[in-house]
Amino acid sequence: MDSPPEPMFLTIPSDWPDRRWSEIHVLDGISWHIQRSGADPKERPTILLVHGTGGSSHSWAAVTPALATHFHILNIDLPGHGFTNVPAAVERAHSPYTLTGMARLLHGLLTALEVAPHTVVGHSAGVSVLLRMVLDGRITPTRLLGVCPALVPPPAWYVALIAPMLGLVLERDVVANSTARLAAGTRLIEGMLGSTGSTLTAEQRARYRLLCSRPEHVHAAIAMMARWDLPALFRDIGVLRTPVQLIAGRQDRWIPLAALSRAVERIPGVSLTVEEGGHLLPEERPEVIVRALLTGATGDHATETR
Repeated sequence: MDSPPEPMFLTIPSDWPDRRWSEIHVLDGISWHIQRSGADPKERPTILLVHGTGGSSHSWAAVTPALATHFHILNIDLPGHGFTNVPAAVERAHSPYTLTGMARLLHGLLTALEVAPHTVVGHSAGVSVLLRMVLDGRITPTRLLGVCPALVPPPAWYVALIAPMLGLVLERDVVANSTARLAAGTRLIEGMLGSTGSTLTAEQRARYRLLCSRPEHVHAAIAMMARWDLPALFRDIGVLRTPVQLIAGRQDRWIPLAALSRAVERIPGVSLTVEEGGHLLPEERPEVIVRALLTGATGDHATETR
């Protein structure tokens, strides 16, 4: 692994959540931002935290303190998100925003760090990344916890029309730059956050405004949405043997509960629990995730799907 570039590290705000645990690792041209905290990995199991599209390591800021004595915590920024930088040449060579490409690159990072996570936790699209890694044999966790999982395939008209058009315009930097300027100068981000069904603090909303003012972050989020292939994931899901526990938010407007319930019926041995809250549940109700990880139990509204 190459030495971290100092300028990239300096772009992380001093008040960013868990900033004192931040590290930059350069691997195959990607500057990864990770945070390692909690217990000694020789004494406690390692837990891997993977955020969703448009998120970053900050997504777990309210969760990590309660886990610190129970786990060694590895919290990462996915390619292009937050403070993980993917140069254009690396993007063309490694397809980091496809589901398989992202799973492959994250596996490479874990290998370089010599980390084999005992427990993996994903939020939204991060759940798909982890499932892809398990199905491809890249990780063998004893447990996978998914929060507000983005496991509902997009409509056929989206796949046929919208995704190809997005894929074409993504090659133009002006798209990400213009969107970042729009986000910084309007209430676009407030509207987006409002549509999640979650109630966030002013400080939490400010983190998203900062991230969405960064063209690289905007580019990565749009690219993920354009190039995600959930149908392929579900074609392979039948061989899954890792225990999967999913938590949905009853007020989640991005992942409709009815559609999610139908989708997860195809996952062997999965459990689906419904909690009060919106799509940004790790930030809105972190105690739900902590309770699930430390006790294996959540609220009173659990349904088993097999």
